[in-house]
Amino acid sequence: MKRWIKYTSFLFIVTILFALQTLDVNAQTIVPASGDQSGKTDYKNIMGALDNDGDVVLEDGATYYLKATLWLENNSSITATGATIISKSGAFRNRPSKGNYQSVKNVSVEGGTWKYIDKDGFKKSFIQFSHGQNITLKNLTVYSNYQGHGIELVACKNVLVDNCVLKGVGKTKKNSVEEQLQIDIATPRTAPTVGQYSKKLVKGQTCQNITVQNCVITGSRGICANYASKEKQFQKYFHKNIVLKNNTITGMTGEAVALFNVIGATIEDNTIVTKSSRTSSAYSVGLHIAMFGKAPSSMKKAVYTVRNNMIKGGRQGFYVFSHSSSKFGKVVAEKNMCYAKKGKKNAIKVTPYCVKKKKLSKNKSYKW
Repeated sequence: MKRWIKYTSFLFIVTILFALQTLDVNAQTIVPASGDQSGKTDYKNIMGALDNDGDVVLEDGATYYLKATLWLENNSSITATGATIISKSGAFRNRPSKGNYQSVKNVSVEGGTWKYIDKDGFKKSFIQFSHGQNITLKNLTVYSNYQGHGIELVACKNVLVDNCVLKGVGKTKKNSVEEQLQIDIATPRTAPTVGQYSKKLVKGQTCQNITVQNCVITGSRGICANYASKEKQFQKYFHKNIVLKNNTITGMTGEAVALFNVIGATIEDNTIVTKSSRTSSAYSVGLHIAMFGKAPSSMKKAVYTVRNNMIKGGRQGFYVFSHSSSKFGKVVAEKNMCYAKKGKKNAIKVTPYCVKKKKLSKNKSYKW
């Protein structure tokens, strides 16, 4: 009997310790909405919870008001499923302090409808991460002005954007080319807000392993992997491994997708459409892959897989071109339906002297 009591007591203690350990690991702070439309109370409460615990849950169906941008640190998360968050500034970002993707790690934001207080949306970067890694943005709905970015990733790696809606709002300008999702290089001109922290953070650092899947994105441009167009000294730096799968991406006045200075990409099962009226310009291309500087040696083995997409553009549907002496490694385009307003012959154009190898098979071309 005594042995049974000891054994039972031991099991009870182990169970309690395990429960406490689980509670600690999974601890989250539920932050109720205050109703204070000045944004002071909700901002204070959410930032306090982030600082104290790192993991915040917002109430389903509630509306939160922020007086300023939320700042996210390592190992933090926001779960905002069903909540609406209205900010007087940006939505959230990190403070860059270190290079080599060390400024922020292991961050996730899930759910929520994120808006600027003005119905025309924020005209800068509403969400921004810089010099970070292991970042997940899932099930967000983000409204941002056509002249701004819903999400900007500056020199980040291992980022997943999954099942998000990024929607441009306000008036579109005929010549606007700002993308709702920007994959950016860190230079003084492309990332001035990052450069304010240190000149060391804007030395041409680029992004790696960026995956965008199951999203609906509409902007002046939809998605762009950016290059330093006005800083030639940084044009030799390239992003690596961009993956776009199962998205609907629309460019209203520029390309739906523009991938500039990227080593290796996979674009599969997407609907990619530009509605730009500038049909004699590259800005009207549906899927535009280009390089503008001397590529590193790793470009020789880079593969660009474009498969099972529906692509519509003006001047071209799908277009590959190098503006330098460097050539792309291998371009594989299979089972795509491509359209161009400039005619069937322009629906797919992989410029022969710009690629080392190409494989085009089972694609269909149409005049749009």
